[in-house]
Parts: sequence; structure tokens; C-alpha cells
Amino acid sequence: MKIGPALLAALLAGAACLPISRPALAVSGQSIASQAFSGAIPSSAPESDPAASSAPDSGPYAEGTKAINEGRWADAIAIFTRVAAQREQHADGALYWKAYAENKLDQAIHAADTCTALRREYPSSRWLDECRALEIELRALSGRPVQIVPGESDELKLLALNAMMRQDEARAMAQIQEILNGNSSEKLKQGALFILGEHHSNETYAQIVRISYAEGDVRIARGKQAERTTGSAWEKAVTGLPLETGFSLATGEGRAEIEFENASTLYLAENSVLVFNDLHTSAGVPHTELALLSGTVSLDIKPFIAGEWFVLRSPADNLAVTYPHRFSSRVTSYVDALAVTALDPGVVRMAGTAQQPLTKGQTEFYRDGARVADAPQTAPDAFAAWDGWVANRVAERASAMAEVMKASGLSAPIPGMAQMRAQGTFFACAPYGTCWEPSEAADREPGDARLSAAQAFSAGKARKSAQESGAGSAANHLDDLEFDFFPCYPMAFLYRRARDPNTGAAVFADSVIDPMNTPYFWAVCHAGSWVHRNHRYVWVLGHKRHHLEPVRWVKSGHKVAFVPIHPYDVKGRPPINRKEEVFAVSGKDKPVIEPVKFGPEHPIELLKSPPREYRSSAMPPLAKAEEPHLEAHSVKDALAIKNATAKAPGIPLNFDHKSQSFVMARQVTQGGKSVTVATPINNRGGTLQARAGGSGAGGGARGGGGGGSSHGGSSHAGSSAGSSSGGSAHSGGGSSSSSSGSSSSGHH
Repeated sequence: MKIGPALLAALLAGAACLPISRPALAVSGQSIASQAFSGAIPSSAPESDPAASSAPDSGPYAEGTKAINEGRWADAIAIFTRVAAQREQHADGALYWKAYAENKLDQAIHAADTCTALRREYPSSRWLDECRALEIELRALSGRPVQIVPGESDELKLLALNAMMRQDEARAMAQIQEILNGNSSEKLKQGALFILGEHHSNETYAQIVRISYAEGDVRIARGKQAERTTGSAWEKAVTGLPLETGFSLATGEGRAEIEFENASTLYLAENSVLVFNDLHTSAGVPHTELALLSGTVSLDIKPFIAGEWFVLRSPADNLAVTYPHRFSSRVTSYVDALAVTALDPGVVRMAGTAQQPLTKGQTEFYRDGARVADAPQTAPDAFAAWDGWVANRVAERASAMAEVMKASGLSAPIPGMAQMRAQGTFFACAPYGTCWEPSEAADREPGDARLSAAQAFSAGKARKSAQESGAGSAANHLDDLEFDFFPCYPMAFLYRRARDPNTGAAVFADSVIDPMNTPYFWAVCHAGSWVHRNHRYVWVLGHKRHHLEPVRWVKSGHKVAFVPIHPYDVKGRPPINRKEEVFAVSGKDKPVIEPVKFGPEHPIELLKSPPREYRSSAMPPLAKAEEPHLEAHSVKDALAIKNATAKAPGIPLNFDHKSQSFVMARQVTQGGKSVTVATPINNRGGTLQARAGGSGAGGGARGGGGGGSSHGGSSHAGSSAGSSSGGSAHSGGGSSSSSSGSSSSGHH
């Protein structure tokens, strides 16, 4: 039995360096689908073993496979023990499945002993590779070092290399270099490159977050940098706008949908204030801390990576969602309680407390981690209109994502996936897996003579085959056609600069491109990679997120250019696409992009960092907005009106320009007198706003530094002073050192 096809499929699907898991399987005549790259299960159904395929539908072996399918691990162990003891036709397969079931019951020692018995008693069994794969998983799960064993199959070596990458990155990197520089098979080299390409470094970057939809009055405060650019602390938020640590959103008669890196969404209702205290990703694991100072949000949170945290703070309490739990609820923030209404059955965890069950449609009030027993109840129809709007948005998004996932074959969502529906075409592009191009109608100017990338890909293969055979090719006319699709320019948000004639200061004039109006932009610029086919770049599907622009910088002669990343790009090695069309840049105040192909007269040098003018962040200028006038409310006052989303008399929330945070008037005693002072909004853990001095659970700052993330090609810096639940000092937005080295480090 070979495990190569499943391994390569997992690698191509981008699952190579996911945390080792224990997936479900199908046996007894059914193929095993959607396997995780864990090495725990065979790549094909047991019927590929002649003994298994000839097994009767009834009998001990069939009973054992049924127990495996139903998750009855103890029964499976007992049945396969009896089958193995008989030492008949299925005995070797029975030993493997016994070891598999023992592993499912966390009996690692017994599972290893069973695999040893299989190897000793049946040295020629076709189940040996499967048991060896299981042993690799067992060693990795127990923390014991995983080794690559000479003489084993390439598939097993890659499984061991994948586990090693999670255990000891330095040792795995050395092993990969040895494989790439040695006489290993091409399959092993390509597999090692895939593992390297999918591996997440331990660096911290700004999380990929944006406003995926906005309507009506939605305003944003993006800190002093944006205020210096536009002359206003508040601007009108727009669909597609990237969000960073330290930003604040405020709604009047408006609504917004927020999409996070794991494709979870948050819906901000009218008359609400939401602050983004910490948006970062470490080693590929997103961490989100927000504060709802007033108003309502509906959450559709779906963590998909072990270690994920989502924290929503409020003046009354803190709510946490952790992997693997999903959370679909409406949350309303009052000064004296946090109201949680389950939109689907589930559990809720108030920070510092145990999980508590939630019944769909039922509203519970919390304060300082405990339920408020005497809180007044919300009118049944108070949020009906809002809940209906959210339900429609969630359903439409889910439908679009399901359609794209089915068409693409991706096993997990990527940011922006929903907006790819009906925007382009997926097609096979071996050996890279699946590629995509935008629809001809969306990408073609009137009169353009263009073929689709799928057609060009096929024609290119035909031309290459004909040229190799010396017969020429009728497809050579494609040389005259133009294929120039690559939307992820490093200056996608680096707006053209001009000089103010009065002050001489740099100001933003007009944009080079407007990516926020391109539906598929967010997805293709934050995941996957690029290959050049017939005068055009096509997007290669992949799960791994890019927190920096998906390009690498090179220089040839006097020309500096950026190169789209290739699936096989490796840190420290020249980018593969450098030999294809690259994009030379020139000009500073008004950047110019020129597609070129470097000739042989000058060597192509890999730059360690982008040119200086492309290292600093540049926020897209937005329309100015008036400072919002918002209020916080108590539960009693808010529920006294019929429409819970309408304005009611409350406590004014004022925006302090110096600290870039909201403050609230409070009565304090000074010198024996009661005076009114403006203080940052806080709860029992401390302030709720990053810019006002750290979050409530520890107060440590995850500094945003100056280098950070790229939202589809921008060089956004993570904003200052993100919050930390742990109190440690991390780089919240990707430090300048990690940014400066991004061009030579492959994928991020």
C-alpha cells in the first residue's frame, strides 16, 4: 500500500504544516477523503490490500472495520486482537488497525508495541508503511525527536520532515537544505519545498483584518498618522479598508461587517463603538482582542487553528472564544452588564470562568464573570430587524464560500474567499495543483486579444511539447497576446505622493490602483502564490496566509523590481519567477510600474529588503468625518425603550485626541470636593483601549513597531500599543526587522 498520492494531495492542498491531528477515516470499501497530513491513517481504503478486498461482508475483520468507522475504539481493539491471534489472511492488517485504535484511546505505548509486533511477525506486509507513519505521529505527539530514516520511502521521509518542522525548525531546515543540495529524488525535493513553503515562522505579524462591508454612517479613527495625513481624527470608513491594532470604529445610522484572518466575521450595529486593541498573528496563529464600549455586535467566530484566541471586552465583562469552539451570538454592551443572545446553540466563556451553555434565542446578562439574575429581559422583537439582516449576510457569505470551496477544492477558507464567487475560473495546473484567473469579462478591456489563463496554460504545454519534438507549434501566435494579471503590487495602498506647495510636506494625491473595488483582490493577495504562463501570471491556490506583500525584491543593473512569489520559492534562494516577467519600479513621489524581462547582460541580485520608499506604511486617504457623538447606557435605561438599537439618554462618550481613545465623565473626590473628570473607559481589569495604555488582562503592550503587515500589497505598520492578555512585550504588527527581511524570506 502506497501513501504517496495522499501525501502529495495534502501538500498541494496546503495542509503540510498544520498541527498534527487525529482525523476520522472511512474503511471497508470506502475511500478515505479529506485526510490531514498526519500519517495516522492509510492513504487509500483497505480494499487496496487484496486480503482486505476479499474479506467477507460479515466476520471478525469486517466487524472490526465497522467498529473503527463508528469510533468504538475499545471494541475494535478486542476484535482485531482476536483476528491477529489467528494469524490468518488479515492478521497483518488487523495489527495495524489495532494500533490505530489504541492510538485513538491515547494508548501510545501499546500502539507502538503493536506496530513493533507487525514489523517483527510480518516483515513483508504492505501495512508496514502505515504503521511507520503512525509511529511518526506517536513520536511527535509525545515530544520525542522524529528522525528521517535512510532507506525509507519518500512519503515517510516527508511525513517525518513535516513533524520535525513542528518540533525543531533549525534541525528541519538543515535537513531540507541537505535534501535540496543532495542527490535525493525529485519527488522528495519537491515535497521538501512544499513543506518549507507552507511552514509558518515564529515571527509575529499584524493580523489580516478588513471591513468587508459597510453601509450608512460608519466612521473610523486610525491614529495620529492618519490624522496628520487627512487633517481629521475621524474619517468615513469604506468597504475593503484594512484594520489594524489601535483603530476605532463608530456607527451612527450605519452598519459594518468585519472579516478576520480565519474568515470569521463580526457585524457592528447602529450606534456602537468598537475598538481594535490587538490584532496579531504569531507562528500562524491569530489572536484578536476587541472592546465593545457601547452598542451591539453579532459574532460568527470560527477558530480553526489550535491556540487561537478571540476576546471581546466591555465595561461590564470580558468574553472569550477559543479553539475549537465556534460562537454565533449577538452581544450588547451596557455599562453595568454584557448581554449575550445565542443565534445558534453553543457555549459562552466569560474570561476567567468556565464555559456555560447557551440556548438559541435566550438572552443572558453577565457582569464580572457571573450571570446577572435580576436583569430585565429584552423585548422579543427588539432586535428582530438586526438579527434578520445579520442572518441574511451570514447565509449569503456561507453560500458563496461553499461554492468557491467546492470549485477550488480548498479544504479550509481563506480571507476574502466569499468575494471570489463568479469572479473567475479555477483550472488544473500540474504540478502546482489548481490555479485561478479572473473572468475574461472582468479583466478584459474592449478590443483586447486575450485568452483565458486556462487556455493559455494548455496552449503553452502544447507549444512546449511541439518545440521539444522539433515540429514547431501552431500556438506560437500566443506570443503576440498580452497576459498581465497580477493585482498585488507593493504599492497597492502606497498612494502617490506630492508636495504641499505651501508647507513642503508630503501629502497623498491619487492612488496608483484602487484595490478596494476589486472583489477578488483580498483573497489572491493574502494566500497562495503565482506562476507565469504564456505572458501572464496565474494564481496558485494555497491556504497559507501572507502578512507581507506576496513579492520578493530583486535588482538587475540599475533596475529594481518586485517578483510575484512562486510555489517553490525558498528563503535565501533567488525567486524562481525572476526569469519571467517582473515589475520594475521607478520614481518616488509618483511611482511608475513597468513590466520587464531582465536580459542576461546583468546578474539578477536578490535584495534583503524593499527599497526605502516601500518600507514605510502608507494609509489610504479617506473622506473626513465629524467626530461621533455617542453614549453608553445602563441595562435598565436601554431596555426601557421599545427599539433596543435606538438612541436613549445615557452617558456621553467623548473622543480624546491626545490619547486617541474614548473617555467618560466620572465623579471623583479631590481635596474633599466632588469634581467631574474625564477618564478612559475601563472595567475590573483596567482600561479597555490599547491607545489609552494596555488592555485589562495584564496591560502589557504588543508594540506595533514600524514594519508590519501587508494588506494586499501595502506596507502597513502595526499600530502602536496593542493589548496583551499575557502582559508580555510582543511585536503586534510585525517588527521592522521582520519587515526589512521579508523580501528574502519566501512566504509569510
